[in-house]
Formats: sequence, structure tokens, C-alpha cells
Amino acid sequence: MVTTKLMTAEEVEFLPEGQRYDLIQGRLITMSPAGRRHGRLASRVGFLIAGFAIDHGGEAYAAETGFILARHPDTVLGPDAAYVRPERITPDLPDTGYLPIAPDLAVEVLSPSNTRAEMTEKVAAYLAGGTALLWIIDPERRSVTVYTRDGQSRILGEGETLDGGEVLPGFSLPVADLFV
Repeated sequence: MVTTKLMTAEEVEFLPEGQRYDLIQGRLITMSPAGRRHGRLASRVGFLIAGFAIDHGGEAYAAETGFILARHPDTVLGPDAAYVRPERITPDLPDTGYLPIAPDLAVEVLSPSNTRAEMTEKVAAYLAGGTALLWIIDPERRSVTVYTRDGQSRILGEGETLDGGEVLPGFSLPVADLFV
């Protein structure tokens, strides 16, 4: 019988720099660096979310900011972009280390190496951890799958408009604008 030691968020935080990791139910997942298209899309959507945060409050987070979504066993994910509403930014949130809360909005850009099983597991982790809105951007299909806290999902194509719902009220973006 082989036993795998589960890791904690604190152990992952102190792993050597230069590598990207996810921690799902204590299992360490090493990820390769993002490619050009992935980085461009993550930057674009992060920029738009940051603009919303500047105008409306809250905080936008860049790629790979760690959020602790569960404990015992620990789950830490670093979305490609994220947003936390202003009322959840409290003085007791630490300035260093992973955020001990789920983002209100998490954005993941699919990479060629992502498997369906991996993404299903990530979606479940975000929603179970308290994320209210999740956007999965698919560069190959030029679409965005939107998940809401109630478990509903819908796929938006280039002719449709992405909105921020209750998380980013008033935010809207034609899906086609992500892929210019």
C-alpha cells in the first residue's frame, strides 16, 4: 500500500519560487508556465477587472494569487484573475501569504494541457469554497463558460455579452472583445 502525504497551504507557500502550484484536497499539482495566448487573455481580463475595482471598490488580483478554498485537507487555487468585493476586504485579512477567503469572481483561462477532469475538479473547488462567479475562458472555442454559486452554467460565444452579475454590477463585455 502506498501512502501519499497530503500537503497544507502553509507547506506549499514555502516551496521554492519559480514554479506554479495548485493544491487540491492536499494533493500538490505542479503546473507549467503559461504560454503567449494564455498570458495575453489573462492579462486582458485582469486589466478589465482591475478597472472595475478602481471605479467601484473591492480588490482585483493578478494571476496566481493564492486563495485558500478549503482546510483539512487544504485546497489552494491561484486563478488567472480574481476579484473580491469591497465589503469582504476587512482589516484582519493578511497582507502576506495566501488569502484565507474565496474570491467572489475567479477567472481561469484554459491551457492546452488542461484536462476535462482537472477543470471539473477546479470548478467544484471554487464553488464549494464560496466563489460566487467563475469564468472559464476557452481560447480554442473562443467562448466563456460562466458558473454561478447555485451550480448553474452557461456557455457564451463570440456573439454574446459577458456580464458581472451581482458580483460586478454594471460590468459587461462582448465575448469577442476578449479575443482581439
